[in-house]
Amino acid sequence: MSVPRTIKELAEMFDRLPGVGPRAALRYAYWLATQSKTNIRQFADTLSQLAAKIVPCQVCGMWTDASPCSICSDPRRDAGLLCVVANSQDVRVMEDAGIYQGRYHVLGGLLDPIEGKTPEMLQIGKLLEKIKNPENKIREVILALDPDVQGDTTAMYLMRQLAGLPITVSRLARGIPTGAQIEYADEATITDAYLNRRAN
Repeated sequence: MSVPRTIKELAEMFDRLPGVGPRAALRYAYWLATQSKTNIRQFADTLSQLAAKIVPCQVCGMWTDASPCSICSDPRRDAGLLCVVANSQDVRVMEDAGIYQGRYHVLGGLLDPIEGKTPEMLQIGKLLEKIKNPENKIREVILALDPDVQGDTTAMYLMRQLAGLPITVSRLARGIPTGAQIEYADEATITDAYLNRRAN
C-alpha cells in the first residue's frame, strides 16, 4: 500500500526518537493525521516553541526556558554540593526525590569509547574548571551516573581527574532496589549491595 509522502516523512521523523521503531513511527504519523487541524497546529506550535525557547543553562548545562535555570539562580541551594549527571532527565529524577538541595552539572552524555564519545565531546572540561575555581567553594562532588559500563567508565575518568583536589568525591550507592527479590538479583547487584551495606 502506498503511504502518502507527508505521512512517510513524518514517520521518518518519529523513527528518530529513542525507543521508536519504524512500525510505531508510522502508527504515530497516521494517528496524528486523524487529529483535528487545531490539534495538529498546536502540536506543531509546541515543537516550534521548543526550538525557539529551550536553551542549555549557562551554569549547569540543563535544558531550561531561561538561563541561568531556576536551580542555579536559587540562593537557597547549597553551592558547595555539586551533583554530576549525564543529562537533564537525571536532574528531574533527583529533584523528584526531594532529598538533594545542592547544584548540578550536566555532562551531556557519558563516555563511550566504542561509540567514539570522548571527554572532549562532553562538558567535562567545564566541570573541571568549575570545581577547581576556588570562588565556587565546592566541597563535595556527587557522581550520579548510570550503574553500567558507560557510567562506570565516566565515573572512573572523573575520579582520576579530581584526585588530589581538596574535595570529597562520592558516588550514589548501588544495590538491591526496594521490592526486589534477592534470588533474582545478579552477581554485580549483590556485590554492590554487600559493599554498600550500612548499619541500622
